Amino acid sequence: MLDESVDFEILEKHLEITLLRPQGNVNRPETWVRVVHIPTGISVFCNQERSQMQNKEKALAILKSKLFAIALAQGVQQVDEIQPRQIKSLSNKLIREYILHPYTKVKDLRTNLETTAATGVLDGKIDLFIKAYLQQPSQTTSVSKEALDNSK
Repeated sequence: MLDESVDFEILEKHLEITLLRPQGNVNRPETWVRVVHIPTGISVFCNQERSQMQNKEKALAILKSKLFAIALAQGVQQVDEIQPRQIKSLSNKLIREYILHPYTKVKDLRTNLETTAATGVLDGKIDLFIKAYLQQPSQTTSVSKEALDNSK
């Protein structure tokens, strides 16, 4: 979530806000809100708060944070400069594969690391996978430490 100091504006005309109206039982108001940023297709659903106004504010804050993170990743300053085709969706990509029968195995698809301690992984003990991922060489080109030392 972005704090208030970041000046990042989203135009109202680029937003589609859906508020569910009560149907049937009018004594039980529905509180969920869905906000879609039309140019990028990013949508946020929120039903955590007790009122639609609070959910709308929270959904807008989450959408603003997502768009800001995408703008930083693409190296642009404004929301209008975001390239929708360059947005990489992480939700469509599998991270781990779990095999629980007839034998147990968990395989991290990013690092190709495997373990037979499936119950531990399912209980949240994933430090092994985190360390392997962090020790992996980065995919982007970076300047090596030796090159920095030689330039001094």
